[in-house]
Amino acid sequence: MAAKPLSKDHLPVDPGSGESISLSGIANVSGVNQLATGQTLNFEESGLTIVYGQNGTGKSGYTRILKKACRSRHAGEIIPDVYSSSPTRTAKADLKITRTGSAAETVAWQDDGSSAETLSAITVFDRDAASVHVQKKNEVWFRPFGLDIPDDLAGVCQEIKARLTTEKETLEQKRNSVFVNPIWSSRSALGKALSSLRHDTDIAAVTPKTAFSDADEARLIKLQGDLAKDPAVAAQGQRDYAAQLDQLESYLKRIELALNDEAIQALHAAKKGADDMRMAANTAAHDAFSGLALEGVGETVWRTLWESARSYSQVAKETGAAFPPSQGDICVLCHQEIDEPTAARMLGFEDFIKNDTETKAAEAERVFKEAEQKFRDVVVHVNKVSAAYRSLKAGNFALARQVLRFIALGRRVHVQTLAQLSGEDVPNPLTLPESVAEAVNTEAAQTRAYAASLDDASGGEAREAVLNEQANLQDWKQCHELLDIAKTELSRLAELKRIEDCLRDTATTAITRLGNEIADNLITPRMRDRFQQEIVALAGNRVRVEVVRSGGKFGSPQYEVKLYANPKAKVHDVLSEGEQTCVALASYLTELANASHTSALVFDDPVSSLDHRWRSKVAKRLAKEAGVRQVIVFTHDMIFVNDLAQLASERNAPTALAHLTRGQDVVGIVNTDLPWTASSIRDRIDKLEKEARAAKRLFEESDDEGYKTAVSSLYSRLRATWERALEDIVFANVVIRHRDYIDTKNLKRVTALEEADVQIFQNGFKKCCDFVDAHDPSRGHDPEPPEPSEVMADIKSLKDWSEELRSKMNGVA
Repeated sequence: MAAKPLSKDHLPVDPGSGESISLSGIANVSGVNQLATGQTLNFEESGLTIVYGQNGTGKSGYTRILKKACRSRHAGEIIPDVYSSSPTRTAKADLKITRTGSAAETVAWQDDGSSAETLSAITVFDRDAASVHVQKKNEVWFRPFGLDIPDDLAGVCQEIKARLTTEKETLEQKRNSVFVNPIWSSRSALGKALSSLRHDTDIAAVTPKTAFSDADEARLIKLQGDLAKDPAVAAQGQRDYAAQLDQLESYLKRIELALNDEAIQALHAAKKGADDMRMAANTAAHDAFSGLALEGVGETVWRTLWESARSYSQVAKETGAAFPPSQGDICVLCHQEIDEPTAARMLGFEDFIKNDTETKAAEAERVFKEAEQKFRDVVVHVNKVSAAYRSLKAGNFALARQVLRFIALGRRVHVQTLAQLSGEDVPNPLTLPESVAEAVNTEAAQTRAYAASLDDASGGEAREAVLNEQANLQDWKQCHELLDIAKTELSRLAELKRIEDCLRDTATTAITRLGNEIADNLITPRMRDRFQQEIVALAGNRVRVEVVRSGGKFGSPQYEVKLYANPKAKVHDVLSEGEQTCVALASYLTELANASHTSALVFDDPVSSLDHRWRSKVAKRLAKEAGVRQVIVFTHDMIFVNDLAQLASERNAPTALAHLTRGQDVVGIVNTDLPWTASSIRDRIDKLEKEARAAKRLFEESDDEGYKTAVSSLYSRLRATWERALEDIVFANVVIRHRDYIDTKNLKRVTALEEADVQIFQNGFKKCCDFVDAHDPSRGHDPEPPEPSEVMADIKSLKDWSEELRSKMNGVA
């Protein structure tokens, strides 16, 4: 048998002082015995609900739902419909409840071992519940709520201790052998945690937060290779790598220096300055040479020609020729004599050349050309540092990717800038990304530190750090396997811890102390007095019993109901079943008197045919309780139904009636009133009026035989109602058939009866007899039934007579 841990789901809950839980109804039942689906059983929330049903009509099915849902101690099992070929396996129902001062709510219940806390405030009393008070060996025990738990718990503790000890020994043998010969390193954080594993070890604290990557694999391989080499050789290899990184850093800085935003902006500014100066010089030339026959004078080609003429003039003669030539000199270009206008024009040309604007333009153009050439000479390509890049790629792949991206984007910036300088339109030009030179510098520094650790003497702090790093990487690589081992071991250790804790809790000393405390605090004179009040109310002085201490087990006291006259006598040999029911009910109501709430009580057949002497007292007590809290009674005893209904009416307690019937293959079909035999006069008249309307439809459809049969049945029921009116109204319920007492307090109401009332009764009753076949009629006697209007008038006669007589009786002082 699988053990179920004791939890709050198994225990009733106190909803709180002043708050009560009422049951409004049960609906949507499925999977419960043969109970019909689609039925709704409603309850009066603030008074009494009587649910009548003969044996086998489904009363116990509904109470089984409530016992399970409300956590009764003897809830029993709910089985599905054994007659169905495909029964619903899990019992389900919607329970409608109402809290004090709150709107109704629906609790969806199913038989899965748990139920809503709220429902546990509702209690169910039946034969099984009475067994809490009527214990084994037919001894009647008064067990206040909860007091039956300690002694049972103490007995169970011994069995639990034996089972737990066996489980502990089994778990101790399940320890993984890997903890004897570890596959992890004692240097790594994970390895240290595994070596000192406890039930409460937080393995998540040493669990790697990221997956073991290719970079981690490369680092591990590098560490393993370097640590396997001669330390001096390994260290020198790392220093060579650091030197390559230095070269790479220098190259990256040169790129950054040439291509950064400030450098690019300065280059564009130089070009713009040269262009602006040239435009100013051209403007001056235009002003100087306007009106000439040829265009382009003063521009670059022309200036080249002019300077060539100047150079030629210096070698034209042995002593050189003046330039520009004066009037009468020979022109070095055309070898013609210079006239006066020409000499003046050439002198103007020379003045233009010597002008300051032209000089500035030429200088600006020279500066820009030098800057442009220097920019063009910058080579941006990874091939410039290919060896260093390859080493970096092998040592730090992620950083190598950053370097490659920086160089590639730098190359694009270089090309775009040259295009812009050539006058091309470059949309959305790129800018140089953030420099990675500093990261390369850091890598170089770390590499030199790593080289120093490799060169460190055995046992040195730096070398130990490298060995620890290698160990962490090795265990990180196999962390999935190690964590699976750890989780299994943690589960084993946690289970062992729970078992050890439970073993400590199986000691019965605390249970003994608890039982004594409960007895001392709960069984007080007030409790004993309350029990006496209840037993006297239910059984009078016929059952002379008291609650006495009768020993106990493991220090948990038991309280037995004993006879005053002979305490040594066995109660079950003296008390009848009915008397024992009264004792159990008195104990049950005494328990409830201690509750801080007044939640609903449910009774399943609280009396039986053997209890007829106590029936009226039980009914009176339950009717009284219905004035305090909701009371729901399921019963098959019609006399008990009448007693309950009348007593509740006298106390003005709201009362709801229902009865359950069987169908062809199902039970628990809900009817919102009582059967005909238990219906009140008003209910019967209402049913007769409905039958009369149904008979009228047969009459209108010319169904003579159907109409005749319906009218005969109707008058038979009408006659029975006249008879019941005699008992309930005329005699004011002073005498009721099969009731074991006469209610004399209503006798004065009978005096309201007058001769005219008697005459109306006799006329109505006789007419019913005329249309009811008490015996087989003769062949010659076949009277026609009255028409529908006459039938309805006869029913109205009874209705008016009963209401007028009630009115007169109510006026009796």
